[in-house]
Amino acid sequence: MAFLQGTKEIQKVSGESFEALATETARKIDLIVNDEFSKTAQIATDIIIIQTLESRRDNLGNYDEDSLQSLITQETTAWERQESHFVDKITQSPLVTILKRYYGGVFVDPGHPIPVVTRSATRGLFITDMAGRLVASLNTQVPYLHDQSPSWQGAFKSGVGQPFLGAIALNEHSGTYVVTLSLPIMDSIRYQAIGVLHRVYDIKEFFAPSIDTIRFGDTGHVMLIDSNGIVLSCPILPTGTSITDPQLVPLFSPSQPGWALAPSDGHGGHRSSIIGFTALPTTSQITRASTGHTWHMFVWQSSDELFAPIEHLFTWISAFGFLSVGLLMALGFLMAERIVTPIRRLQQAAKFIGRGEWQEPVKIKTGDELEALADEVNRMNQQLASTFAGLESEVKIKTQEVQYLQESTTRILDSVPEPIIMVDQKEHIQYMNHATREDLHLNGHSNLQGRLLFQALRTDPATQRRLEREFQSIRSSSEELPGQVRSSRPTHDHTLRDPLQYSFDQQLTSERREIHIHQQRYGYEWFTVKANPGKPIAIGLVLKNVTAESLLQDRLIREEKLASLSVLSAGIGHELNNPLVGVIGLGEAIQEERDLTKIQEYANHIVEHGGRMASIIKDFTGKATSQLNGELVDIHINEQLNHALANIPKMYTTPLICIQTHFEPLPSLQGNPHELRQAFSNILINAIQAVDDKGKVEIQTTAQDQQTLIRIRDNGAGIPPTHLPKIFDPFFTTKKQGEGAGLGLTIARRIIQKHGGHIEISSTHGQGTTCQIIFPSHYDSFADTQEDKS
Repeated sequence: MAFLQGTKEIQKVSGESFEALATETARKIDLIVNDEFSKTAQIATDIIIIQTLESRRDNLGNYDEDSLQSLITQETTAWERQESHFVDKITQSPLVTILKRYYGGVFVDPGHPIPVVTRSATRGLFITDMAGRLVASLNTQVPYLHDQSPSWQGAFKSGVGQPFLGAIALNEHSGTYVVTLSLPIMDSIRYQAIGVLHRVYDIKEFFAPSIDTIRFGDTGHVMLIDSNGIVLSCPILPTGTSITDPQLVPLFSPSQPGWALAPSDGHGGHRSSIIGFTALPTTSQITRASTGHTWHMFVWQSSDELFAPIEHLFTWISAFGFLSVGLLMALGFLMAERIVTPIRRLQQAAKFIGRGEWQEPVKIKTGDELEALADEVNRMNQQLASTFAGLESEVKIKTQEVQYLQESTTRILDSVPEPIIMVDQKEHIQYMNHATREDLHLNGHSNLQGRLLFQALRTDPATQRRLEREFQSIRSSSEELPGQVRSSRPTHDHTLRDPLQYSFDQQLTSERREIHIHQQRYGYEWFTVKANPGKPIAIGLVLKNVTAESLLQDRLIREEKLASLSVLSAGIGHELNNPLVGVIGLGEAIQEERDLTKIQEYANHIVEHGGRMASIIKDFTGKATSQLNGELVDIHINEQLNHALANIPKMYTTPLICIQTHFEPLPSLQGNPHELRQAFSNILINAIQAVDDKGKVEIQTTAQDQQTLIRIRDNGAGIPPTHLPKIFDPFFTTKKQGEGAGLGLTIARRIIQKHGGHIEISSTHGQGTTCQIIFPSHYDSFADTQEDKS
């Protein structure tokens, strides 16, 4: 019974000790790998390297596919032939000087120099551009073209970029097994990968100082192995070899730490053995994403050495058992006191070590292998304690650095001369800088944190409602584009830009993005800031005093209106000149013509030209709708849209254009139905003319927030950004001569504004155009009963 119980306890204690040792060693190796990622990432963010790769990216646009392929072939040949001028260009460039400085530890914090083992284990350090070409390298023992290599493809990831830690591979030049760490080099706005930084390590030399020194007993050691059973670093087995027993792979490859009774030791022995194992938490996530494999820590000790005490004990128990039953009972009691109690103490100590609760050394004075095992456990305990002491010190330093950064950020924001306000998702103020208190006259308020934004930001009611709508829009979409400056205007452009920059182009639109506070005009922008994990995204409002710029802009707008009159007159003259020349020419032809048939044909052409000139004059003077300015009546929006759609086939043959409608019940509107029908027709004609024969036009109506919304969307070519500010200018058109006079949208906007609404048009070039018409709702009763139609 003592033998059986002792065997179980030995297995359990050894297994838990091995598991604890594997766990702590895995944490240590994980920290080393993460630290190496951080140090290598400093190289990938060097501004000179980024600028150089951005220049190479821009130069690639000058080559077509054939010429680029020819250039790569020439450069590859020059590199393989080791042509001195080309090799010097890559190995002696300014980027190589930067790599050597990082490699030598010049750019690293003097308090944390690059370990000597890291430099000695580095077998290659080089940079490739977004075409996979070699840009800079510390040595010439690397290929020139890497666009097909797994490390380049994994790190570049089609321009998205992600860290890549490759599988173990044999380096043909050095004859050693290496592993490649590849990091994407992002452009200056962190939008696109423009190159890849590669660092090649001798995996045995890199990990040996941290793994080979952990020994216990004569054969006990730890080893680093991947999920395929390939040895990465081991004091006994050569790097790159596979363990001898494939049945061990499922035992040590789980993601959770543990220990198991294995059928063999994996080192060539066939006796059952106890192994402890665990996966490297962070490193395995990277290797799984990179190669599909994971890295594991494997703790092993020879079965002969591990079970020697219990086997020795069994021999003595068996020998003395034959003497007498009494002696056997006495020896059984003695051995129970001599073995079980120390083993339980070792088991308890292993549990404390596994939980990280350091305790006093285990004192076992048995004078045998158990005492030796207790000494090994105490030694392991001391090693782990010293390791964690260093980690705690490092965490304390990092915490102080974070606090310093927070204080620095607050001081920097207070020194910014522009007002900046941060609020939470419920509009409560979280922070405002010194400029905000000065400009908004809030210095007398001691406690503003926690107050509602619009209690501190006092504006007129209309501006406050507009800001509240924009805030709700930013809050609902903040999860899609965190950390970007978001504009509340109807646009698809989410490009990052400076929120403090005053743009005159913005002020040329019909809607001024300004608020008036204390007789001053402020431009503003909303932006979002990513918060700590588990907390909602914060929303910020930055203001800029644009009083002088806004007054100057008002003056420019007045002058631009005067200039528009001359453009309008020139457009009228141009439009009337063509048909007028035709009328004169046909009149002269009639004077000389004797054939009545041709005279009648000429007369018909004169009438057509006259009708065209009359149409242009009506559009210009507004007489096309003057006869419709009668008594205001209740208008059903959906009904007028259906009337406008019914007239489209009379003017245009659109057999292959798909027109989809989605009408919801709407409140009635006071106005002139004929004018609104004309406005809707003008907008629908533009949408139909914008799509090809197989295009699609969608019309949707809805009522929300006491507003009536009409949305007309087409999937045509869209409007170029340079044309968007001019689409409401009279006579501005991109159509061919005779297809339009450029007055349709001008008249439509005038009619919609006359009825108390406004029109917004947004477009992405190549992706269609969206026109949104908004009317305020003045009635609670919903008069429209039109259901969905398609």
